[in-house]
Amino acid sequence: MTFDFDKEMMYMKRHLHILRDYNKNKYDFREQISKIFDIDISQLDKVHTHGYHYDVFQEFGPDTQTWYHETFYEYLKSDKGGEMKSMYDILIKEVILPYLGLNEALVQKFPSFRIQLPENVAVAKRHNDHSLGHPYGEVNFTYTITDMNETNAILIEKTTGKNDFVSMEMEANNIMCFNGNQNLHYNNVNKTGKTRMSMDFRVLPMNYIPEQETSSHSTNTKFADGGYYKYFDIS
Repeated sequence: MTFDFDKEMMYMKRHLHILRDYNKNKYDFREQISKIFDIDISQLDKVHTHGYHYDVFQEFGPDTQTWYHETFYEYLKSDKGGEMKSMYDILIKEVILPYLGLNEALVQKFPSFRIQLPENVAVAKRHNDHSLGHPYGEVNFTYTITDMNETNAILIEKTTGKNDFVSMEMEANNIMCFNGNQNLHYNNVNKTGKTRMSMDFRVLPMNYIPEQETSSHSTNTKFADGGYYKYFDIS
């Protein structure tokens, strides 16, 4: 199937759309996250009391290199993370690709972990993903590990280039689809006193695979099958 990014990722179609029609209990990652940080599910938004404090992030790099990120990725890449990786793969096959109407796609191999500690931001700068080297045509998804509201919500441009930002407030254990590839997004400093945690992942339809490979801004991983992406086929 040919995916029409411009048409599909407009506001009120798939951009800023919260997925509703799937079994949330089957794809609830919070139990795994609670194991990673050794904290009860009900206390996930207080994970900052079990870790470290960081000054407000000003540059890309330090915002993805905290103790929390290291702990998450070490778990995910270990044998213990097998169940979580399997759940993620099944989510892609049973929910995400059917939602996009795709039989095959390149999908981010592992989700990106985001954490917005009190008095801090999750991502250092306002940006869109294409400006950081991501291929045009990528579709963004965010899974909320904790509630996302007030000053710990993601602000996302509703219309490309218009600076008409929407604060995406969502309950935990939900998935949002959005055009992070072309539309700016960022965080305010978190004044809620609670930590916001989420996971991001990206889907690249096959008709948008670029002729020339680029690499991830943060990890220098090539945007290719076996690098940043994993190939999925559900036909």
